[in-house]
Amino acid sequence: MRIKSGWVVLGASLALACGANEQPGPEVSTEAVQGPRSEEAAREDASLDVLFREAGSEFNVPPALLKGLAFVQTRYEMVQGAQEFEGRPALFGVMALGGPLLEEGARLADVSVAEAQGDARANIRAAAALLSHHADALRVDRSHASQWAPALEAVSGIADAAGRRAFVQDELFRSLRLGLGTLSREWDATGQSLAAEPDTGGRVRTFAAGPDYPASVWRASPNYNARPIGVRMVIIHTCESSYAGCWSWLTNPSSEVSAHYVVREDGGEISQLVRESSRGWHIGATYQCSNNGNQECGLNGRSANDFTIGIEHGGYASTKNWPVGQIDASARLLCDITRDHKIPRDRYHIVGHGQLQPYNRTDPGANWPWTDYLNRANAHCGAGCSVGGAILTRYNQLGGAGGVLGGCMTSELTTPDGVGRFNHFQNGSIYWTPDTGAWEVYGNIRNRWEALDWEKGVLGYPISGEKPTPDGVGRFNHFQKGSIYWTQATGAWEVHGLIRAKWEALGWETSALGYPITGEQKTPDGVGRYNHFKKGAIEGSIYWTPTTGAWEVHGRIREKWAALGWEKSTLGYPVSDEYAVTGGRESEFQKGFLTYTAATDTVTVRMK
Repeated sequence: MRIKSGWVVLGASLALACGANEQPGPEVSTEAVQGPRSEEAAREDASLDVLFREAGSEFNVPPALLKGLAFVQTRYEMVQGAQEFEGRPALFGVMALGGPLLEEGARLADVSVAEAQGDARANIRAAAALLSHHADALRVDRSHASQWAPALEAVSGIADAAGRRAFVQDELFRSLRLGLGTLSREWDATGQSLAAEPDTGGRVRTFAAGPDYPASVWRASPNYNARPIGVRMVIIHTCESSYAGCWSWLTNPSSEVSAHYVVREDGGEISQLVRESSRGWHIGATYQCSNNGNQECGLNGRSANDFTIGIEHGGYASTKNWPVGQIDASARLLCDITRDHKIPRDRYHIVGHGQLQPYNRTDPGANWPWTDYLNRANAHCGAGCSVGGAILTRYNQLGGAGGVLGGCMTSELTTPDGVGRFNHFQNGSIYWTPDTGAWEVYGNIRNRWEALDWEKGVLGYPISGEKPTPDGVGRFNHFQKGSIYWTQATGAWEVHGLIRAKWEALGWETSALGYPITGEQKTPDGVGRYNHFKKGAIEGSIYWTPTTGAWEVHGRIREKWAALGWEKSTLGYPVSDEYAVTGGRESEFQKGFLTYTAATDTVTVRMK
C-alpha cells in the first residue's frame, strides 16, 4: 500500500494497544474476554524492584525513575552490548551503559567497569550515581519529576538534541505516566511524581506520515543515495539501543548510516527514514550467496544495500524476550513491503543482518522469533493459516475468527518440549496435549504464562480455559501445576505448589487474603518462598519453608511482622494461620506469637 499523503499525530496514547483481561467478552464456555495488552505486564515486572530501591536510596534518586529508565532502555534485561553502528559504543546491563558514561558511572559508584557491565546491582548503582551526579551539576529540583529531564537527557547517551528530548518525554515520561507497578504507586504517594503534575500535552507533536508506509512517521535521513537495482530482500536489524537513540543517530548526517525503518519497542510507533526506492546505508557487507543458502547467487559481489530494505528494531541482539507488540507491528510493515515489492516471505529473502555480515554482526540475535514473525506477516497479508483437530473444535466453541481469539496467526505447531501442539491467534493461543486437551490462554494471563516460559515453566500446560472467578471480580486459568489469577486492580500472577494448596484450603480469592499481587518469590534469607495477596485495602501473604510448611498471615498481624523484619525478625516464619483468641486474633511463629487486641487495635509480641 503506497499512500503519499497524510499526517500522523503522536502522543502518550499512541503506544497503547486496545484490550486486555479488563473487559468481559461474549458468554462462551470459558467466559472469555477481549485480547492482550502485554505492555502493562512488561512495565510492571517487579523482579528488580529491590535493586532500584537500594540504588535510589543510596544516591537520592526516585526508584521509579531508575526503573523507568531501565524499562525504556532494555526492558529490564541484562544486555550484553554489541556494536551496530560505527561511532556508537556497545551498551551493557539493565541500564544500557556504555563508553564514557559507563566509565563515569562505575567510578562514581566505586565499582569496576567489568562489574558495572555484568552485575545487575553494580550496573543499576552506576546509573543511579551517574544520574545523581548530573542532577547535582544541573541543580535539579528532585521534588518535581519533570525537573529531572535535563539530567536524564545527559545520561541518555544520545548525541542529537531532538533524540534526547524524545527519549525523555516520549519514551521515559510516557512509561512513567502509564505506571511501573509498586514503585510508581509509592512515588505517586509522595506527591513528587509525574502524577502530581499536569500532562499539558507538550509531548504531542504532528509529523508527516511515511511516504511508503502510512502507519509510520516521516523522519527524513540525509544518509542515502540512488538505488541501482530493484528491491529483492528485507534485512532485520537491532539498534543495540533504545528507539529514540536509534532513529536520531540514523538521521544524523555525521553518522553516515541509515535504515529505511525503525520500530519502537512496544510497536506503537514506526519511523520511516529513507524512501524504499532509495538505497539506505544499513549494512556493510557485499552479498555472498553462501551465507544465504546459496540463494540469489546472481547478486554476489554487490553491496547488500543495493537491493535490500533495512528494518531496525529498538532492542539488542542479546534480547531474550521480544515484545509481542513490536514483533506484530514489524510484521505488518513487512507484509506491506513484501507485497509492494513482490518479495517472497521466506528465510532467504527476509534475512538477519548477522546472516549476511557474519564476521562482525549477530543481530537480530538468537532469540528473534522468526517463525512467529513470518507467520504474522503472512497472516496480515491474508496468506493461509490452518487450524485443525481438537484445537479447531475449541476455536469454534470460542467463536472462531470473530470470537475472543481473533484470526489465525500460525498454523498448528509442535511445542518445544515435543509433547503438545498449539496455534497462535491474534489475541491469544490454544494449547493441546493428549492428557490435557485443548485450552485457550490469552490476555494478561497469557502474558504471565509466557513470562514463566510457557509450558516449559513451573506451571506446565493449561487444563482449563479462562474463566470468571466466583466473586465476579477476576479471571483465571488452571494449569497442570498451578494457576494464574487476574483482576484489573492486581494484574496477573501465578500461584502453585503448597502455597496454592494453602490458598485453596482458605477459600481462594473469597478468603481473607483475596487475590495474589505477586508471583511466588524466594525470601531474602533464601530459605522460604512466598506470595503476597490483597483483599480491598488489606494485604496478606502465604509463607512456606520445607520445615514449617505453608501458612497465611494478614492484616494488622502481618503489618507488625513486616515492621519487625519479616522472617528475618526474632519471630522467624509463621507456623500457623491466624486464629481467634479472647478479645482478638493471634498467629504463631517459630519463636513466638503476635496477638491482636481488638479493643485497643494493637498487636503485641510474645516470645516462646
